[in-house]
Amino acid sequence: MSENLLKPGFRLGCYPQKKETDLSEFEQAVSILFEKLYQPFTRHRFNQNQIVSRIAKYEKPLTEYSEADLTVHIFGLKEKLVRFGLTTELMAQAFATIRETAARTLGKRHYDVQLYGGWIMINGMLAEMATGEGKTLTTALPACTAAMAGIPVHVITANDYLAARDAEIMQPLYQRLGLTAAPVIDGMEKKQRRVNYQCHIVHTTNKQIAFDYLRDRIEMGKDIGFLKLQFRQIQHELEKDSGDPLLLKGLCFALIDEADSVLIDEAKTPLIITQSKPNEYGPETYSDALYLATTLTINDDYTVDSKTRKIELTQQGEDKLANKISGLPKHWQHKHKREMLVIQALTANYSYKKDKHYVVQGDKIQIVDEFTGRIMSDRSWEQGLHQMIEAKEGCRITEQRETIARISYQNFFIRYLRLAGTSGTLKEVSSEMHSVYGLQTIKVQSHTPSKRIMMQERIYNTLENKKAALLARISGLYQQNRPILIGTTTVEESKEVGAWLKQAGFPHRVLNATQDRYEAEIIAKAGQQSAITVATNMAGRGTDIELGLGVAKLGGLHVIALNSNESRRIDRQLYGRCARQSDPGSAEAILSLQDPALQHFYSSAMLKVFSLLCRGSDPIPAFLASVILRLPQQTKEGRQRRIRKQVMKLDRQLSRILAFSGKSE
Repeated sequence: MSENLLKPGFRLGCYPQKKETDLSEFEQAVSILFEKLYQPFTRHRFNQNQIVSRIAKYEKPLTEYSEADLTVHIFGLKEKLVRFGLTTELMAQAFATIRETAARTLGKRHYDVQLYGGWIMINGMLAEMATGEGKTLTTALPACTAAMAGIPVHVITANDYLAARDAEIMQPLYQRLGLTAAPVIDGMEKKQRRVNYQCHIVHTTNKQIAFDYLRDRIEMGKDIGFLKLQFRQIQHELEKDSGDPLLLKGLCFALIDEADSVLIDEAKTPLIITQSKPNEYGPETYSDALYLATTLTINDDYTVDSKTRKIELTQQGEDKLANKISGLPKHWQHKHKREMLVIQALTANYSYKKDKHYVVQGDKIQIVDEFTGRIMSDRSWEQGLHQMIEAKEGCRITEQRETIARISYQNFFIRYLRLAGTSGTLKEVSSEMHSVYGLQTIKVQSHTPSKRIMMQERIYNTLENKKAALLARISGLYQQNRPILIGTTTVEESKEVGAWLKQAGFPHRVLNATQDRYEAEIIAKAGQQSAITVATNMAGRGTDIELGLGVAKLGGLHVIALNSNESRRIDRQLYGRCARQSDPGSAEAILSLQDPALQHFYSSAMLKVFSLLCRGSDPIPAFLASVILRLPQQTKEGRQRRIRKQVMKLDRQLSRILAFSGKSE
């Protein structure tokens, strides 16, 4: 798309967005092949030395400008960018100006590798930058450049905490450049959201921006035309009406931090706006279903697919249910209804665990995001499952919800006129990024070589041996006064590890979905001498743990992973919390054959064979440990990739059906 056509105006209207394109499987395969063939030419075209030299040419005179001279220069540059768009020379001038302004306002001058990463993003690509390389400061380069050209910019990050933090940190730079910026986060009133979305740069999360887009789609309706939308906008402006119900200014330019998390890991998550509807059943029905579920025997009366968690009744189970419904209300006489209710009850009991998939806060069930470890407020499961889990936990039964609009992250993000982003873990998903989103990935070298020491992964025979190894490691590090970050995958596991540490007499803090209000405080202290922090994946992406006084000389932060995640990329994100920005640090994994990730993948016979390889309390030989860990991850990643592909296909089919029927997405 032309550099001048990335913003609201006469050509694109007041709510610009890209039209959906539906690639066939053959076209996607060709796209992947093209990406692999074209990648060397892309690297040559985006040569770091040439780009940095071009920017430096404009930067040198700026260092001698007074504040008044710099103000005049910024004003003139913005006029040119608005008039001529994002031309190569104007972008180079903008990068030079932002670099000098950041040095004056933030006390931070962009490194050459950050200039290169920013250049990749302003051109609509993905920059793979190692953790701790200053991606927030890097993202400010394309964000400010586009904003100075009049393009509405959405800076999208993993969670509300980071969105609010980054908006605050970058505020002095934005203000000096004459730009407005604000966060849009959970709990913000609609009126305030609308005000914040009018800023040049908006810091928000994928969840917030996607749901606000859906709300706008509901407001506009499927059949609202370009001219009608333009007329309404003109009418609001003429009447000085601030009550326009639309929130966004279109989908112009998005910069995504932790792009693989947003575009890949959460791609299969459906975004659904619902409205309340009366419950078909009362609380007693859910209680009856939960009771009946306890009378059934696994394998005899029902089966569970360990990979998909899908539950099905056997013929014996169906017959047993039919014989147990005497005296129950009329709807239990209906075969399909009673079987669906009991399957939901079995699912609530077997597939959804407290402090893993959800937490109970007060009288409310809160879903926990499996990738970030954070609570997803205002989310609920569909088709009565949420109410069944509420009954299971003795919570107040809420009303069921019916869908009025839906979209997937995949279908949402491909609608941006320009999409770009960064992450430290893009290599493994670069082909999928290109085939789905048309995004090329370029690796950016680190500013300084990493000082991270990666220790050999250890897999023990039993949970007890794993616990003993963990406590022994902590004891040694604690005596050295080094800070320790212990990574867990669930709230339940973080509590269990906290109990181990308490019993052993180690002072510590626990960070999980139930402690999120203390996140900033806990993270601020996690890098101090002798600090021990137990955390779920909340302490993964985007978390910057600053080392306390003298900690670097002691060896820096030590990270311990206690479970392997579904994706190797998430493991790497945890390890990336240490040895950031040329600091020293070390990381390791201490695991056991009884960990859920291995228990669910390998048969009991295979696990028995692996256990025979352990000598007493010693771990499995190192050369086998990595193989045992990688195979489940590679298999799960392949399965998740197929699921994402299917979700996107179904999402587009649904979109076409709804468009044909005249309904909202």
